[in-house]
Amino acid sequence: MSAYPTEDPYEALLLTDLVGHRAQFAIDYPDEYKRAVYDELLTSGSVTVLNYQLVYEYEFGSEHRERPQFATDGDSYYRIHVDTVRTVERDWWEFYLDLQNAEQYDGTDPVTVPITSLSDRDQQILQQAMEAAAADRDPAIDVGDQKPGSRGVTYHHHLDSEASDLVPSPPFEYLQHNDHLFQARAKQDTIPVTERTFTAEQIGKSRSEYEQHVRDGVLEVDFSTVSLSSEATDVLDTATDGRPVSGFYEESPLMSDGLDAVLTQLNASTT
Repeated sequence: MSAYPTEDPYEALLLTDLVGHRAQFAIDYPDEYKRAVYDELLTSGSVTVLNYQLVYEYEFGSEHRERPQFATDGDSYYRIHVDTVRTVERDWWEFYLDLQNAEQYDGTDPVTVPITSLSDRDQQILQQAMEAAAADRDPAIDVGDQKPGSRGVTYHHHLDSEASDLVPSPPFEYLQHNDHLFQARAKQDTIPVTERTFTAEQIGKSRSEYEQHVRDGVLEVDFSTVSLSSEATDVLDTATDGRPVSGFYEESPLMSDGLDAVLTQLNASTT
């Protein structure tokens, strides 16, 4: 059992940085698109996005639960929910670096970074492809056999492939970095992505109504009002210690009475 302390749960659960969530791509979505996503969500009540997660789930006992996430448009307060999740396919370009056997290479001289002829965006794409192939480490990763969409940089619907010189034909064939040799690859493939639809439920029209909703619907137990045994108190103290980042408590089966008492108060199923 672990716990993550927070000084102000109302602020911690309220989305204040509209561009803070990262898209699950090597190159993030632009900030203006992220703001448009939230505008649509709060205005229309729902929004559908690709590889973009506005609400996260976590394991609680044997259950999967949504981490509470709230947002405000300045006038009203909303709770964001996951409505549907499914896998869809898109025909997108992908740029990646295919690891080669440097000892068997007898071609033209490979390029090295930085490649100043590339645009700033293409240099960023190249850097991300190098990170995917672990070009700075030893050994590097041979991404060539990995599934489409996981080998390097995917040109998603907000990363314009037509504005990039790296696709469809990279301006260089081989890249040398440290002791590694890579072949530049650009392929258009059917790439699976996760499509999520989120909904916004209005839960209040004032800060006080929002905080009351959190107290009533999110904060499930106040241990300061619960009578616990010394054993259960020790479990709770360890799990909420907060050093260095979060508290953590674990024990081998069979479960102790102290841990069982704490989990019972939390309504956490252990079966």
